[in-house]
Amino acid sequence: MLQRRYILFCCLCIVISIEICNSFTFDAYHTQNIGKIHSHNNPSPPTSFVHHYQPTIQPRASYTTIQLLNSSPITKDTDNDISNAQEEDTSTVLSDLHPSTIAAISNGLYIRSQSNPKMPLRYINNGSMEEWEVTLTAGKIAQEAAEEYLARHKLNPKENEAEEELLQVMAGRVVAVLVRLDELEDELLKRCSNNSDDISEEQCISLGIPIKELNAYQSDTKTAEIIDSTCLFDTTIRDNRSKSLLAMFLHDIEGPGLRKNNVKIPCMDVDFLEEDVLFGSDVDLEEVMESASDTTADTLQDDTLREDDDKHQTTRPSLHPITIDAIEEAFRLRSQNSTTSPLRLINDSMEWFEVQYSVVKFADRFMEKYTKNKSTTPHDWTEDELQTIGGRIVGVLMRLDDLEWEWNHRVTTSSLVNEVESTVWKTTFGLHPDDIEQNCILTLDTALSEEEDFARVRAERMLGLFLLNVEGPFVEEAMPGGSHPDFIQDELQLKLMAPKAAKE
Repeated sequence: MLQRRYILFCCLCIVISIEICNSFTFDAYHTQNIGKIHSHNNPSPPTSFVHHYQPTIQPRASYTTIQLLNSSPITKDTDNDISNAQEEDTSTVLSDLHPSTIAAISNGLYIRSQSNPKMPLRYINNGSMEEWEVTLTAGKIAQEAAEEYLARHKLNPKENEAEEELLQVMAGRVVAVLVRLDELEDELLKRCSNNSDDISEEQCISLGIPIKELNAYQSDTKTAEIIDSTCLFDTTIRDNRSKSLLAMFLHDIEGPGLRKNNVKIPCMDVDFLEEDVLFGSDVDLEEVMESASDTTADTLQDDTLREDDDKHQTTRPSLHPITIDAIEEAFRLRSQNSTTSPLRLINDSMEWFEVQYSVVKFADRFMEKYTKNKSTTPHDWTEDELQTIGGRIVGVLMRLDDLEWEWNHRVTTSSLVNEVESTVWKTTFGLHPDDIEQNCILTLDTALSEEEDFARVRAERMLGLFLLNVEGPFVEEAMPGGSHPDFIQDELQLKLMAPKAAKE
């Protein structure tokens, strides 16, 4: 499923370090459900977190996970039918990911309290460790939780997409919370401190905050040792704190972007926290969204009124060249097949979160290098423009294998294959001829690392395919500069890249 999986991992798993959370926002890519892309008569593309897909990208009429979570409760007849009761219980258990997610986060707090150097969950900036080590630990905890959940409920994610999504969402949330524990905990203490006059010690405990820790925070004393020593032995504090941290993540980080773009994933509501200290002062979410909608409408109206004035202002530079530069550079990095900075799955022991981490680190470093180099930055980018560029870099690289397969498939199954000589495929389509694409990665990597024109054209095609099929249909109005790939002049190729109509 070309876009659905992308949504899940960008919304959840991509938040795998505090750097990542602060660098770019991905709300623009929290788009609606896109249909699964699957080919019945053609060779399968490479396996990845977006899985197999076909050359058509279409809206999906129904999605099993959403059906599972939004279906009406199963009612038992007067005879108390046993099978219906069992089905209801199973549906209820599978549709509530929060207990298992909270348990995994609680386990993470316990592991952190042990101060095991082989399982770090607190980054120490003294040169003794790298940030990816925290990510690795979080990934291991999430993987263990997902495997336990799978075994306990006897799931079959390979055959059932709804069950696969449940596991992805749960694991993604665990990773997202654990890699930003310091940030979330600081915010938790801040909110409770601001309400300290109205909050009792019992309420503090219910939120997972020892009163000693709150007092230390208010006196600007370090709190890490206090919470670690407490979590090492106090299961109640550990579990309650996990609930609070997950609630804050769902309410403040994951939820707003998803709801704004009308995206639904399992268990989005915070229905497990009784205390209103964390969110008691918040405006109702629907009112916020309605207000945001009104503001957007007003803004669009104002923009229309200013249209004539804008025509006389300097046109903003295109965002595409720098994005293409990044993708081209990523091809060269990927060709090294480095296990420390992987941009693809290199061996069976590698996990996808390692690739995800490398992708976002690459984007972060590329943007930092570009914006600091005044010779390559002749103008000042706005914050929205920088976030859009960074988001697009990540969006393409996270699904690079799949975009490459898709473009190769569309070209090789079209009339262009007989109209263009194979000797110019590299500089025309950005594809390697002679069936190299799917059969010899080493040859492809070598060519991309050595032939700049080939890498450039390929980067343009990957971005073009992404803009037309993923970003453009849903978020064009919200993106600075629009989502049209105006860097591709070949009308036939643009037509080939366009989203295919859904088959009836």
